[in-house]
Amino acid sequence: MLPNLHARTQAFFDHWRGLPRQNGGLAPLCDDFLDRAPVQFMPSVFIHEIVNDRLLVRFMGTELVDRWRHDATGQEFGARLPPEERARLAKVSSILTSHPCGLLQRGVLGTSTGRDAAFEGILLPLAVNHDAPPRIVVVSTILD
Repeated sequence: MLPNLHARTQAFFDHWRGLPRQNGGLAPLCDDFLDRAPVQFMPSVFIHEIVNDRLLVRFMGTELVDRWRHDATGQEFGARLPPEERARLAKVSSILTSHPCGLLQRGVLGTSTGRDAAFEGILLPLAVNHDAPPRIVVVSTILD
């Protein structure tokens, strides 16, 4: 157990840790994650792919679509950010997949209803087959 995690974040982390690894890998395969997708978390899950120093959204759960008021699947994550900030996001994501390790985020965001909401998110690497680009799975929880 990681210290001071919201119960939902901890449950997602435990699910990720319990997935099978291939050939002694430290991260589960993306295919295994999707085959065993935890239904209770998927509305608040992103899957990002790292391609040419950009993050492409490959999956965006319905709760996130509602929160952001658009579906970013197939689009560059952070496309409206300055280029140096997008490069920083890609670099951090590359570290998560190359080491592999996770990242815990906490902060405040604006919701689609205009209120500020505290959130907790955990970013975890997903292994890929062959020459597929590296992937990150993210689950986000709004804190009460």
